[in-house]
Amino acid sequence: MRLPKISARQAALLLLLLILALGIFLRIYDLGAESLWLDEACSIHESSLSPQEIAECANHPPLYFFILRFWMHLFGTSEVALRSLSAIFGVISILLIYLVGSTLFNRKVGLIAGLLSAISYYHIYYSQEARAYSLLLLLSLLSYLFFIKILQGDRKWYYPAYFLAALLLGYTHIYGLFIIASQVLFFLLFWKKYKAQRVKFAVTAAVAILALLPLVPLMGGRVVSIAQEGFWIAMPHLRDLRFTFSLFAGYGLGTTFILEIFLLLAIIGFLSIETAKSQWNWKEPRQSLSGLVRSISLESIEPGLLLIVWLFFSILIPFILSQFMTPIYLTRYVIGASPAFYLLVARGIGKLNRKWLFYPVLILIILLSSLGLQSYYKNDVKTQWREVADFIEQNSLRNDAIIFCSDLYQVPFDYYYQGEMAEFGIKGDAEEAGVAAVMDNAVYGKDRLWLVLSHENSGASIIRCLADRYNVWKRIMVKYFVGVRVLLYDLSPP
Repeated sequence: MRLPKISARQAALLLLLLILALGIFLRIYDLGAESLWLDEACSIHESSLSPQEIAECANHPPLYFFILRFWMHLFGTSEVALRSLSAIFGVISILLIYLVGSTLFNRKVGLIAGLLSAISYYHIYYSQEARAYSLLLLLSLLSYLFFIKILQGDRKWYYPAYFLAALLLGYTHIYGLFIIASQVLFFLLFWKKYKAQRVKFAVTAAVAILALLPLVPLMGGRVVSIAQEGFWIAMPHLRDLRFTFSLFAGYGLGTTFILEIFLLLAIIGFLSIETAKSQWNWKEPRQSLSGLVRSISLESIEPGLLLIVWLFFSILIPFILSQFMTPIYLTRYVIGASPAFYLLVARGIGKLNRKWLFYPVLILIILLSSLGLQSYYKNDVKTQWREVADFIEQNSLRNDAIIFCSDLYQVPFDYYYQGEMAEFGIKGDAEEAGVAAVMDNAVYGKDRLWLVLSHENSGASIIRCLADRYNVWKRIMVKYFVGVRVLLYDLSPP
């Protein structure tokens, strides 16, 4: 009995469902295995505030925290409950990158891009973190999907859909504004071509900008403060750009190799220009090249150029601004640009028309990505606050005190800690006198002191204060965790 033949559309749908199933599995697997780190704990704290307080918090645009607040009311504040929201955003992003790829190119490119996103360490990591980055990815894709549809057609409903996506994007993260700006820049490059869309797109973009203006009073004070006093982000260098693309490509064993493969495929994807006027003849390379150059126009490279603008504008502009202003560049902030890279790579893979080349390259990428994911799931990469809290709780005595190198670290510690030990945190901008004042309160009448130090060089002033001010050198133990060092001192006189 013969099985019924399926159409290309049905085959694409089946493959997409398999890719989505893989993406779901990779995003929910071990979702609560690692403890919450500082930023995730801060997400809980900010989302637990009233709506007005969330809006006034102003460290980031408030949309994600409003959504998380509603989510926590429904499902609680466990690691799995918190991170599942980001996992859902991540799964939807796989579908969206497929839609963008198939709309811009064809189903084949869309499916390959969806697969690359599904197995991407970078996308999986932020789909398993209770922060806004997975939502930033989703909305970046959604805004570009409707932007492309506006370019390819002129249906009226595309414009309000694009407006809504851009509005939500801006209220999710400041880097969403770079995504919107890249779309405006691309439209200006092809201003002459899109005569029918000019007025409607200009009006839509202008209304979106006006609707984003409330961000100015919400975050203006924070922006001015950062500009005047500096920020905790270090000045980015060219190696940071390489690190960004390395994370886009993979993680762990073989990262350099897979990055080189991705870059080569991305170049192929960009240079794969569709022309009807000329064909390449290997026997006549000069004549073929001459004919190819004559047949190339700006419109012929438009899809690839759109991805280049999306990718590099959203990365290079904040990088360049960081060189002349307060540094603002972080790899996790540019997650909204990563789909453009995957789409270029997917198009490059799609151009490998020979089966003996196409399938080995695709299998090699899957294998290298799998090695990186195995390392990711096997090893803890987030700060081990759960383990720190459990260790101190099990080994502390009644008359102990605990001091943190920064009061910020009390937030993730207190999420897990069930004990009653007196806690003291040092303000991030505290000078030597401030450190000494906190230390006086911490050690008064206590037998032992726990020091919780995070980051490599933190805690030097505290340890020096113990030695100089209290003549305390008797360290009982030191315990190392991922991202945290715990020390215990005996305060009793010799």
